[in-house]
Amino acid sequence: MIFIDEHSSSIPAKVLMSIGVLAGTLTATALTTGYSDGFMSVLNFEKVEGNIYRQIVMFICCFIYFIRFTIGLFVFMQRRISWFEGGLVTVLFFMMFYFFGISAGSHPDSLGIIDIFGVCLFLFGSCINTLADYQRFSWKKNTKNKGRLYTMGLFKYAMHINYFGDTIAYFGLALITYSMGCLCISMGMVVYFIAFEIPMLDDHLNKRYKQEFTEYYRTTKKFVPFIY
Repeated sequence: MIFIDEHSSSIPAKVLMSIGVLAGTLTATALTTGYSDGFMSVLNFEKVEGNIYRQIVMFICCFIYFIRFTIGLFVFMQRRISWFEGGLVTVLFFMMFYFFGISAGSHPDSLGIIDIFGVCLFLFGSCINTLADYQRFSWKKNTKNKGRLYTMGLFKYAMHINYFGDTIAYFGLALITYSMGCLCISMGMVVYFIAFEIPMLDDHLNKRYKQEFTEYYRTTKKFVPFIY
């Protein structure tokens, strides 16, 4: 993401980003269930008979992600989002959730221990991400904390604990798909966070908070609590 140090509702860009997740989820669900024969005929898509319960589980997980992602955008995120950033995230998220949904919806085997573990990882990661963002949001609402860097709550265990939570959630979704391609997508998100997202955010925070950030950077793990 491109960190613009300006406050703005950026409603159109946020709506676009949110739609990217929902559209990818709904498209994949439509193409792997029996409720869209006409749609599949137009797209010349040959339906694969997957396990209906896995399709339902994946849809519910993706819809939960859509809900919390939307809340995060419209409630927790106060900075301005450019049209470039909004468009890029929309395309990437559409593709990611489309492939998650298609892969899970096309897998014919019955639900098993791997699916249960995947759902647990998804829920655990989602809780970490949402709780961390909520804690920071509540702290920043206090006018006494204006202009200060938030380093408490879950963020005292890792500087970017919210990204770590999302990573766990992505790997949970990938397990439900039984697809190496989706596991690679999740690994790609880890690389993106570490190589691009985190360095850009660190640079932004360093410029804005300076001395506070230097101490926080020196004493706190960056991404994975107690490890890295």
